[in-house]
Amino acid sequence: MARKIPEVPFLQYRKHRRVTVVFDLVQILAKLIIIAGIVLAALYASVHVWHADIDLRSLASPVRALKDAVDEQLGWLPTREKDALYLGGKIIGRVFGDAVVDESSKQIVLPEIYDAEGVSTLLAGSEFEFQKWRLKLRSTVQLNMLETGAPRKPPRMLKVRCQILGTRSPL
Repeated sequence: MARKIPEVPFLQYRKHRRVTVVFDLVQILAKLIIIAGIVLAALYASVHVWHADIDLRSLASPVRALKDAVDEQLGWLPTREKDALYLGGKIIGRVFGDAVVDESSKQIVLPEIYDAEGVSTLLAGSEFEFQKWRLKLRSTVQLNMLETGAPRKPPRMLKVRCQILGTRSPL
């Protein structure tokens, strides 16, 4: 037996259609507002790019541009500086030049240490950290405590020979 679909009175059909139309209008309005927000954001970004001084060398080197963007996003991470000497987690000096590492004799030669706030600590034989190593000062050719007009700030220590005590703790 075929089931007969009841006829819907005209008023009920009209009411149902009105709800659907209101729903559709709200959907369209919401989508228009979202699209307007996207267009405004794109216009703002376009104006910002137009007025920016763009570093074309970075654009020519996508690897560098990507590295800079990643570094900027991860700037909140506590990282160590490659040229810094640390004692107790604080920078006590900086190294200028390439360190010469001789792991067989457990020695490292630092060409120059400058801006050494902890020079007295270094001279007293305290243990300090540089990159991955724990070090102890053994000798220096020259110690300059006076301002000489050099680009690097005193106190400066030249040809600093250090004993490698081991690698620093990762924690």
